[in-house]
Amino acid sequence: MLRTLAIAAALALAVGSGVLAQENAAGAWDLSINGPEGPISATANLKQDGEKITGTIESPQGTVELNGTMKGKALAMSFQIQSPQGPIDIKVTGEVDGASMKGMIDFGMGQADFTGKKK
Repeated sequence: MLRTLAIAAALALAVGSGVLAQENAAGAWDLSINGPEGPISATANLKQDGEKITGTIESPQGTVELNGTMKGKALAMSFQIQSPQGPIDIKVTGEVDGASMKGMIDFGMGQADFTGKKK
């Protein structure tokens, strides 16, 4: 009986600490992107519901909706922008650490690193 209680307590602690490790990406973010043609400023407005991320990103190319996931500190998002050559699918991967984030943006024809600070 005591062994069963110890195992249950250990499992509760392990599950509970995983929940506490989840970062919160919700809010407004100032982003700095090291684009292939120089720095680009953007603003992301994110909402988080559990692991689900939704929101918008505003850049010189306009404002678009985005979707993604947040698992622990790992952020993954995607959105599409319109270019003169047609739509471009953008994939973002990164890590959120409190009020800062960093990662990579894949434009399909190249990549750029980015950093972000929560407003």
